[in-house]
Amino acid sequence: MKSSMTILLCCFVLAACSSAKNTPLPRELENMDSIKPAMEKLEPEDRELATGYIMRHTVGAKMGAIFGGAEGPGIPEGMTIGKAIEEQRKFIADQEAEEQKQAALKVLLQAQREAAIKPMREAVTVTLVSKRINPEYGYSGILMDENLEVIFGYKNNTQKDISGVKGYVSVRDLFGDELSGFAISNDDTIPAGESITWTGSRSVKYAVGDNKDRKLAELDDSKYKVNWEPRMIVFADGTKLEVPTGSDG
Repeated sequence: MKSSMTILLCCFVLAACSSAKNTPLPRELENMDSIKPAMEKLEPEDRELATGYIMRHTVGAKMGAIFGGAEGPGIPEGMTIGKAIEEQRKFIADQEAEEQKQAALKVLLQAQREAAIKPMREAVTVTLVSKRINPEYGYSGILMDENLEVIFGYKNNTQKDISGVKGYVSVRDLFGDELSGFAISNDDTIPAGESITWTGSRSVKYAVGDNKDRKLAELDDSKYKVNWEPRMIVFADGTKLEVPTGSDG
């Protein structure tokens, strides 16, 4: 008897859900209260999917026009709750598949980038030789500006002269947080096996951005690390090493 009642109850629930899924969706958000009884008969997952579809094709569709784009497609004529559930399920699956493709592409590009950077770092070693705050005074002795002056050293580890080096130097504290970054484009020739220096400066009094140049100037050499991120190395014979297009981060 209990088994028969259970089967009967399951059939009733399935019939109710089937009936609910055949309910047509209103095309306007303000009319959605009319399908509330049908929505309440759905399983929680299906209810969430149906709600997601409705929001995407009503509020979400209009958001594009609000921000200057084209208004998205609304709820089409004849759309039922059941069809909306399946379309939303497919939409989510497609989104997840696209995210997986993008993640795989990111991993590939990062691998290509690291593969390209490794020989570039081996070809040229970069170090921070010195750093200091250099004050600038006006004729009246008033402090006009303060500049962080840095000197970087470049060592050519190859057997060929280097005509130019382009890249980014990130100086980081012991926790890995960037203190200061320097975009460098140096076209001074570095003879094979030899070293040169590059000097740069910028204001700390009128600093732009969130760099911590003043803190860097005061840090002991043991309290920071230099991370050399080469972009391109051009040799005197015309050959070059560079980060692949699209993988430069």
